[in-house]
Amino acid sequence: MIICVCSFSEKGQEWEKVLKFQLPDILWITKSHEEKASDWVKAQFAKRLPILFIGSAGIAVRIIAPLVKDKFSDSPVMVMDEGGRNLIPILSGHIGGANELASMIAAKIGANPVITTSTDVHNVYSIDVFARKNALRILNRDAIKSVAKKFISKKEIWIKIPRNFDLGEETIPESIVIAYEEEQVSCDVEIHLSDEIAEESLKNQPDTLILIPKKYCIGMGCKKGKTFEELNEFLQKELGSKKENFLENIAAISSIDMKKTEIGLVNLAQYYHVDFKTYSADQLEAVTEPQGGFSESDFVQEVTGVSNICERSALACAGEGGQLIIKKTVADGMTLAVAQRNPKILTWETRN
Repeated sequence: MIICVCSFSEKGQEWEKVLKFQLPDILWITKSHEEKASDWVKAQFAKRLPILFIGSAGIAVRIIAPLVKDKFSDSPVMVMDEGGRNLIPILSGHIGGANELASMIAAKIGANPVITTSTDVHNVYSIDVFARKNALRILNRDAIKSVAKKFISKKEIWIKIPRNFDLGEETIPESIVIAYEEEQVSCDVEIHLSDEIAEESLKNQPDTLILIPKKYCIGMGCKKGKTFEELNEFLQKELGSKKENFLENIAAISSIDMKKTEIGLVNLAQYYHVDFKTYSADQLEAVTEPQGGFSESDFVQEVTGVSNICERSALACAGEGGQLIIKKTVADGMTLAVAQRNPKILTWETRN
């Protein structure tokens, strides 16, 4: 996880040190005092990275105002006062995860997380957080509001699913009622496994929230120091021109645990609002070999302890029943492979 910090005073610099000490697993990027704040923030927005301002909310709002476009792609933004008393997510609280980040940071430094999004204020279920945590693509964003209103009004939400869709092992919240696709009942939310069925359903029921599971797990490897820009260009070049809608259906990005803090890969996952999952060499070695075998490399074996990273990590990420659909692709010190997963509900929990 990368978080960018922009402070404006010596007190802010002191808090930067506190944050790095209290949250050592975070990759912190701090603005140097030689850099112009507006230019620095614009660069982070281009990468969709979370930004924490240490200072007044007014300054933060003025800096980000020209950059704000769409809550589905804007950077998550938080503001903390210089006294460390309050930590406020002000942009992309749900889809970008600013609410969760603010709560997590506040818990570590003893601050008060000030959460203002409606579903959180009313302590009710958040369907867009549910979609993000379960790698579900939202087809019609405007319908989120009507579902949220029903949750706030303490009404049941009906969700229609395919008969063979795995609902996971957690208990389904009492406010949610499950129906199956063949049942002739009106539902607030529908989950469809294909774009074609989803588009047809949307035509017939434009007010129903339509969700589609993202089904592609991307496995990647790279030489140390490859930038986000290089990795994203490689990813888009290899997948953006294909008939399948890969880029909008990325469920997760994965690699070997040696790359856990590879900043370019971490940034890439955050850019697409997905998890970055890493596996040990032993875990990758244990992945079942697909038909045709793996694309093996003696050099990679010598350096990492496993002969292939991208294909094995893609399959490890896809889980049981996953299929390798794009084998190892190589370009300028970067590798990529794609596995298709069997979609399922990972969690019903939406609270921070």
